[in-house]
Amino acid sequence: AGTLVAWELKEQGVDFEVWSDGSPAASDVAAGMFNPVSFRRLLPVWDAEDHLKSARSRYRMCEQALGISLWHDVPLLRIFPDAAYAALWDQRIEEGHPVAGFIERCAEGDWHASVAAPHGAGRIRQAGWVDVQLLVTKSREFWRDGNRWKMQGWSLEVGCPEGFDAVIDCRGVGAESDLSQFGLQVRPNQGEVLTVRVENAMGDETINNVTWAMPVDSDLIRIGSTYRWDMMKAQVLEATQKELLDKANGARHGAPFAPHQVVGHRAGLRPASPDRRPIIGRVSDERPWYIACNGWGTRGVLIGPRTADWTVKTCMDENWEVPKEVRPDRFRTFTKN
Repeated sequence: AGTLVAWELKEQGVDFEVWSDGSPAASDVAAGMFNPVSFRRLLPVWDAEDHLKSARSRYRMCEQALGISLWHDVPLLRIFPDAAYAALWDQRIEEGHPVAGFIERCAEGDWHASVAAPHGAGRIRQAGWVDVQLLVTKSREFWRDGNRWKMQGWSLEVGCPEGFDAVIDCRGVGAESDLSQFGLQVRPNQGEVLTVRVENAMGDETINNVTWAMPVDSDLIRIGSTYRWDMMKAQVLEATQKELLDKANGARHGAPFAPHQVVGHRAGLRPASPDRRPIIGRVSDERPWYIACNGWGTRGVLIGPRTADWTVKTCMDENWEVPKEVRPDRFRTFTKN
């Protein structure tokens, strides 16, 4: 979150510093996948079209500024779990549902030979991934070179540092205690991702059967992700490797992904709000300089650029109204004090 907010501040010509205490962040391990469709109820992600447009534009800007490649268009193949889901997919298309603009039905066998899809499959073409780790690493170097990076922690009790007009808090789960003072809940949701090295194992599409397998290079595949709400500190769990491989192999014909092919296993804590949407804006009358930017959850890559834009607009203009979908006062527990 902090990386995208910093780029938005730079674009707006605002003088700023990025502070970090070096704690592990969700973006350090994120797979970076984006997809405009929610598969559970087969609906479009809120404001999906606008999020996609903004995301593509902002990441392209970062690519140009840093001289790197970040945005990768990779279609996604959704394996239907049963006949009922296949029928729902067809129904959404036939009735012109808002999600219909993002999905299409695949003809039988219109997928890589390694894919097992006994009930059929559908395709989302406006999907892919962003190299989040590269963005974060190169951005930090950029801020350091410009004397805008400081290895330093911060908490609400520190207050607004001397010489600054505002603090935008992008600490993720690190802000859990401070936000709770305002009746706002950010829960840590652990996700684990595997990196598997195997050549010609699948085509050039991400395969999703709840678990996903995403090609990131000619011989590298990422497999994820898990969702655990009982972890207070990110931790790689031994049992997760088998869990993810088994689930990914459930959508495969032929040679399965095997433990000896795993070359990476990472874990991170996603900051999630109760309704899975960001929490953006001022939360305190006594501390009007304090601006929350949290709760990006699993869709941070897609919704992040617009969310960063809203955050900076809030910082720059006290009268600018944050969209209702991300306002802190949408929660009945919120107490602005």
